[in-house]
Order: sequence, then structure tokens, then C-alpha cells
Amino acid sequence: MDIMSKDGPTATTVEEIAEKAGVSKGTVYYNFGSKKTMIDQLLQYGAKLLLAEMSAAGDHEDPREALSNSLHAAVLYLEEHPGFARLWVSELWRSDENWSKTTDEIRSDIMRFVCSKVSALSTRYDVRKEQTIEGLALVIFGAVFMLAMDHTRHGVRRPASVATATAMLAVDGYIL
Repeated sequence: MDIMSKDGPTATTVEEIAEKAGVSKGTVYYNFGSKKTMIDQLLQYGAKLLLAEMSAAGDHEDPREALSNSLHAAVLYLEEHPGFARLWVSELWRSDENWSKTTDEIRSDIMRFVCSKVSALSTRYDVRKEQTIEGLALVIFGAVFMLAMDHTRHGVRRPASVATATAMLAVDGYIL
């Protein structure tokens, strides 16, 4: 991920990866089969760690605070792992014929988690019925990713607490 975060997955070669790992190009192919498989496995690994961080942080009796804590953990994770954020975004913008099943699975896992946190809001708060849980989950998690990419790509420095508060504005508009 470190290598791919510099030039992106398309420009990164298997030779660069092998050199950085201190192995032969054949070893990389033996272990992964293809560059695409390696990217899929990196995405799965990164998403698993991201969800673990979000889950660990999201244990709070107040569902709004639980969601905020989960998003804060996501912001921190994405700042600490800019290669994952860049790799994920680059995979999301692939054309339909190049879209991988892995990308769909990761998106589903992340959305399922965020939707569960958004859904829990209605157990304690009155919420806007005209808004869908899925739509709000997509907006707030998309905001978290874009805030992280803004930091990574454009060097915009904002504290993680400010990035989290920015994403939470959509949640606060959902709560009556």
C-alpha cells in the first residue's frame, strides 16, 4: 500500500513491489497470481482493519456518540493509511467491466456497518423519516473518505475531530 499510495495502483509495477519487499518478481506472482489479486487482497486487508477500528471505537450507549466515535476512528485510520484510501478510491472509479467483486463486498461490509450505526439513532432520537438510512450512511462515509483524501492528496491539515464533526453535520440534520 505504501508503494501504491505514491503513484497509484495503475502506475505501480510488480517490479517495484518485489524490490521494496526484497523478493523476486516471480515470488510476488507466486504468492498473489496477479497484480489485480494483490490489489484485491490489500483492499480486503485494509477494509478488515478499518472496520475493526470503527467497531472498537463505536461502543457507546448514545447511538450518536457511537457513530461519531466510529467515524472518528475511520478518519484516523485513513490518515494513518493513505495508501488504503487512495487504493480504495481508485478502485471505485474503475469502469464497470473492470469493477471487482471484492470492491462490491468491501462496500457492502462498510455500508452494513455504517447503516447499523445510523439505524440505531432512531432508538434514542426522533429522525427524519423521509431520509433513507442507506442514503445517509453513504453520505457520511463518503464524506469521511473525501476528507481523508483531501488531507492525503492536497495536504489540507484539519484535526480528525474537525473532520469527524464535518461528517456528523449530515447526521445532525437527520436527527430532529
